Amino acid sequence: MKHLKRSKSDNTSDLPSLLIRDAQIWTKNDTTRGSILVEHGKIRRIARSITERADEEILARRLIVLPGLIDGHVHLRDMKLSYKEDFTTGTAAAAAGGFTSVIDMPNSLPPTDSAERLRERAERASGKILVNVGFHSAALNDYDEVRGMKTAGAFSMKLYLPSPIAPLDIDDDKVVVQVLNAAKQASLLLTVHAEDMTKLPRTEKITTFAELVRLRRGNAETSAVRRILRLQRPIGCRVHFCHVSLPSSLSAISDRASSRLSSEITPHHILLDENHVKTLRWKAWMVPPLRPGKDRQNLFRAMKMGIPTIMATDHAPHTVKEKAQPPRESSPGIPGLETALPLMLTMVNKGKLSLGRLVSLLATNPAKIFDLRSKGRLENGADGDLVLVDLKKRGMVDPARFFSKAHYSPFEGWKTQGVVHTTIVNGLVVYREGEIVGKPGGGKILKSGRR
Repeated sequence: MKHLKRSKSDNTSDLPSLLIRDAQIWTKNDTTRGSILVEHGKIRRIARSITERADEEILARRLIVLPGLIDGHVHLRDMKLSYKEDFTTGTAAAAAGGFTSVIDMPNSLPPTDSAERLRERAERASGKILVNVGFHSAALNDYDEVRGMKTAGAFSMKLYLPSPIAPLDIDDDKVVVQVLNAAKQASLLLTVHAEDMTKLPRTEKITTFAELVRLRRGNAETSAVRRILRLQRPIGCRVHFCHVSLPSSLSAISDRASSRLSSEITPHHILLDENHVKTLRWKAWMVPPLRPGKDRQNLFRAMKMGIPTIMATDHAPHTVKEKAQPPRESSPGIPGLETALPLMLTMVNKGKLSLGRLVSLLATNPAKIFDLRSKGRLENGADGDLVLVDLKKRGMVDPARFFSKAHYSPFEGWKTQGVVHTTIVNGLVVYREGEIVGKPGGGKILKSGRR
């Protein structure tokens, strides 16, 4: 990707106009034939026929236009972890997967645990990104510091219960209550990785990845979910539960029927189960781990019913050397930005998932959860973030062709039907038919509360 050059202009008045002609355009409930005109980075007009000309035109007769996808849970690495991934390769992977906006998690190096570090990370990213990027921050219990991170643009505080990013005694309910109160006072979303490590047995006798997965039992997740729900109830702050892997956890969250709560699932937890770990080993090692087949099936069923709020990839790249270690030493996490949409479009083609539900999981609902009011929809005045998909074209997951630096996947060799044809960010084509055609720096830094 060294041939790509940085875009020096952030002025939307300098952006060329774009006309997408004769496509199937996603509406609120179905697709309809029409054209879309994008000017100055915004959707100006959607109509059955548009006769005026534009600087660039795309004839899209076989394609479906969807709102640009939004991934609220990615790890873009960079800085001292740039050997795993950097802002350019990570956002290139996003563009190839149809994601026009992503929000980066704070367990970077150095961690995003202060307003100063958030601004530093944003500045580092600004000249390198191909899609729009926002940032989560580490969870803290000091209101002044939390308010500073909110002012700097943080989309949430991330409370990582297995091992907090900032030094917090998260085993103490009083400390967690302080975090919840700080989030409420700052009007900042709290995102939670819910696993209670005290519920896991301690043993050194782990020789296989299958044993490691079974050791990280599901009751650790359910216990942590119920604890956060109990502490959140009297405070009323907004809480988002990341990568929920068990139907029982989803049930506990949805039973509260609160607009202050939301949940997230991943493609790997609904498509893979613990049996895959026996053959795939480190390629299928992530946390939370893959669950038994019955849990996977019920999680998929819950997704179809509309119970989880959003889907995210939890894109977590590592080097193969870091992954291909003994179970206790292997780094958990898989790349997901380039596989999520093709895999889910395959489910649509098989009749296992509606296209409408997929759009809500990957675009409409993430825009609502993270308050990205001009994204996640195809309407006049909305941002010019779109993805054109070919629902009929077949493909195969090939990690060797990933734009991400992480060239492995538990889905390697899976056959797919439905591919990303073109990804458009702020009215500019950044990905087209297998190639990155945009320039680093063309994506915008997103800040919470700013449109």
